[in-house]
Amino acid sequence: MQIEDGTTFVSPELFDHVEGITAAWDGATNTAVATTATPADNVYVYDLGEGALDNPVRPDTPYRMQGVIGVPEGENCPVVIFLHGSHPVEKASENRYDLGFSYLVNQLADAGYLAISMNVAINYSFEDGELSGCDRTVQVVEQQSELLRRAIAGEEGIFPCDLTGKGDLSRVILVGHSRAGADILTVAEKTEILGIQGLVSVAPSIITPLEGAPVDVPTGIIIPQYDGDVTSLDGGKLFDELESAEGRVSDAELIYLKEGDHSGFSTALVRPDPFSSQEDRNRVMDRSRQQAFLSAYVMDFADQVLTDGHTPFAGQTELPESYGGCEVLVRVDEESHVLFQAGQETKPVLAAEGIQTEWVNASSTVSNTAGAFRLPGGFIEYDLLRLQWEQPGSRVQIPVEADLSGSSMLQLDLAQDSSDPLNRQEDQSVTVILTDSSGKSATVEVPAGTAALAWQEGTVEYFPGVGEEEFAQYSTFTPLGTVRIELSAFQGIDLAHITGITLEFTRDSGSVMLREIEAV
Repeated sequence: MQIEDGTTFVSPELFDHVEGITAAWDGATNTAVATTATPADNVYVYDLGEGALDNPVRPDTPYRMQGVIGVPEGENCPVVIFLHGSHPVEKASENRYDLGFSYLVNQLADAGYLAISMNVAINYSFEDGELSGCDRTVQVVEQQSELLRRAIAGEEGIFPCDLTGKGDLSRVILVGHSRAGADILTVAEKTEILGIQGLVSVAPSIITPLEGAPVDVPTGIIIPQYDGDVTSLDGGKLFDELESAEGRVSDAELIYLKEGDHSGFSTALVRPDPFSSQEDRNRVMDRSRQQAFLSAYVMDFADQVLTDGHTPFAGQTELPESYGGCEVLVRVDEESHVLFQAGQETKPVLAAEGIQTEWVNASSTVSNTAGAFRLPGGFIEYDLLRLQWEQPGSRVQIPVEADLSGSSMLQLDLAQDSSDPLNRQEDQSVTVILTDSSGKSATVEVPAGTAALAWQEGTVEYFPGVGEEEFAQYSTFTPLGTVRIELSAFQGIDLAHITGITLEFTRDSGSVMLREIEAV
């Protein structure tokens, strides 16, 4: 035992001498896992015995069916299931990354949810070979869910607690972190037991492309600004796949968490992130703040989706710039009518006055034409319209033929190109003008300081490229943000017969990237 800076540190062996408490050291998470016979707040660490996973080339693979479960008051409660990611694993039954979300299991149980964090480390372990994708995760979730179903039905002796009538497996929210942030889409598609109503993907890592169309349920994606593990912020790519999926009707939203990192969401992960820079490590928020943010979002997401089938920010005109005590930048996709999208096969003829327009590809490969602009997601192809001007009052008109009378909002997905010196490290503003078929116009100003148009602090960095060329990249990611304007604010025009949308910029100079304009 020793004391450092007011904190008492003890070895796990101390608990051998404390009645009712046992502890084991977990080298991967660098923590002592302590268990008691009588847990607080109805949260139980469980071991359901040995299971077996299908192995196509050898005998079935054994594993321990482990996790954490929080039992709420009441009956027929909705269910939230957490899946952890791929982190250093020695033995899947010993490295308990599932325990890293115990704090959320506890809070959700108090809020009336049957909450479970499952140990899926066997999917990332090389024990008995390693299967591709998340086949083992799907099997673990199905096997544990079947045991959960039996326990809810009244069968005793499975879990270390009475679960009779406690949960409703037709109302399930699935949350995944890191690798599991992408795997949950496959789990949701393949499960035969769980009725998945919504997905929360936290700092997802995409190892292989999604198979087929993504599952059509409301989805929230969180990407932390200083992710030093999934450094390409794959959640941006995941959001694009959901947004562009043909026939999809469910909401999706992307939350860029400023000052967040990869490991701060879980108590089982050790900081710093493995590939983070010293500068980024100095900028990340306190772990408790990051976990409080995740708690707030998961709780709001589950409540909202299970109430009306929508994500928390869907339908909101004013999207928050802070949430759960943290700064955020939000992008939302919900059922809408696309009026303009960069990169359409037939590009519209733009009427520009004092403004330079250019179709660019914000790629992370040699095909990039967007300069130093750095979009999260690691895209091979992502089309944008770059708008640059050097005099106030510059404008561009985009021709449309649209009936907006049945819509409530006009939505623009765009971002300031903070790497461009034309922005002079200042926030931008834009005036949006709608013109109808009779030539009448109405204007609404989006003021400076709006998150999507704000300057992101950073510098242009240069790296070796192909041959003798260098390529430039902004040191800070610049995600697109969603700007929404109530259509009722456009007064004196016929919304049923709109013929043009004009963007006018009042600053002396600037540079903006535009992705699309929609009627919501």
